Amino acid sequence: MAFFTVVWKYTDDTELIDEARGPHGAYLKELIRTGSLRIAGPFEDGTGGILVFEAAGQDELKPLLDGDPYVTQGVVVDTQIYPFKPVLGALAG
Repeated sequence: MAFFTVVWKYTDDTELIDEARGPHGAYLKELIRTGSLRIAGPFEDGTGGILVFEAAGQDELKPLLDGDPYVTQGVVVDTQIYPFKPVLGALAG
């Protein structure tokens, strides 16, 4: 298993964000429950967010991202994925 940091940039359409927030939150809670999503949160200015996943690879990660209501409803306008290796803290092995 590997860790991936996903950086999302959101649309400026705050109405769209508000409409998708509930389903998005429920989706992320389920990913936390299953263990694939380890931590997530928005930037304080509301322009995007960061998610940290644990997955076998990007092939496993992609459908998790594609199924998020923020993606399916057009909230996410840019996605950057960075594989990384935690060496300190709660995720370090």
